Amino acid sequence: MATQPLLLYKGYELHPLVFARTFSRFDGHSRYAEGYDVAVRICRPGAIATSSESRVFRLNQANAFSDFGMARRAAQQQGKDIIDGKVSGVSVIDM
Repeated sequence: MATQPLLLYKGYELHPLVFARTFSRFDGHSRYAEGYDVAVRICRPGAIATSSESRVFRLNQANAFSDFGMARRAAQQQGKDIIDGKVSGVSVIDM
């Protein structure tokens, strides 16, 4: 898993998390599984990762991102969308 430099957005730190997709086939390889999955850690500035002011949100999608940069940008956008209230079922209001 790789952690990228943080981005400040509306009073929150966004930490894109990009990691290689785990293969689920018995032979360990699938053309559709190649690439990266993403998550984003959203926290208040200076918060430690285990505090209530820090949460990790995973972007669930059927296919992996084939490009690391594209995966990183998708994680950043997911974080912005969560903060803006565009993602149903998740919120950072109580952080």
